[in-house]
Amino acid sequence: MRLGTRVAAPAGAARFRALAVPLALAGGLLAGCAPTTTEDAEGPRERPPVEAVLARLPAQAAGFERGQVQDVAPNDAAAGKVVEYTTPRRVAVAFVFLYDLGRPRVTAADLPAEVERAVSEATALPADRTGRQLSVVSRSPLPVAGGDFSCAALEGTFGRNRVERQVCVGVAGGRFMRVQVTMPSRGEPVANAREFTAAIAGAARRG
Repeated sequence: MRLGTRVAAPAGAARFRALAVPLALAGGLLAGCAPTTTEDAEGPRERPPVEAVLARLPAQAAGFERGQVQDVAPNDAAAGKVVEYTTPRRVAVAFVFLYDLGRPRVTAADLPAEVERAVSEATALPADRTGRQLSVVSRSPLPVAGGDFSCAALEGTFGRNRVERQVCVGVAGGRFMRVQVTMPSRGEPVANAREFTAAIAGAARRG
């Protein structure tokens, strides 16, 4: 099974509905109490440009290979940017979003509302795609140096195919970082979504 549908941008404003990246799957994450991050503890400081943070992301991580950086919404810097990662033959697809929704600096205190929004987005599939459903089956923190990410595990079907999706959110470079991984649901996982997310988050926070 190859995964390849459209990506839904982080929501919160109508501008994000305009996203048209030629690939997979809408985003969402876990609710819950947001941990204090290293960035919070260090206090306010100038945050690096989006491009500088994304440049830290590895070419390969946990079996995924990096694709291109794209704007989430043209002419809207607050919408941020997205990077695609895929496994061979696009069996598993991941998207890494980095955005701020217009905030001068995102901290852990901003996460709960964004997490709730993302959970809703994760289960809201495109209206023109019939036979698809996803629901949250578990929620858990993902330990990452500098502060945990909050993750939601989803399961459901795309037509006749069983699928699973993990979506996590945290703070990196003074912005929201959302990491979404979707793959077929099989006896043996085709990729390690938590390992991938931890590698991406750790790389983004270096520097």
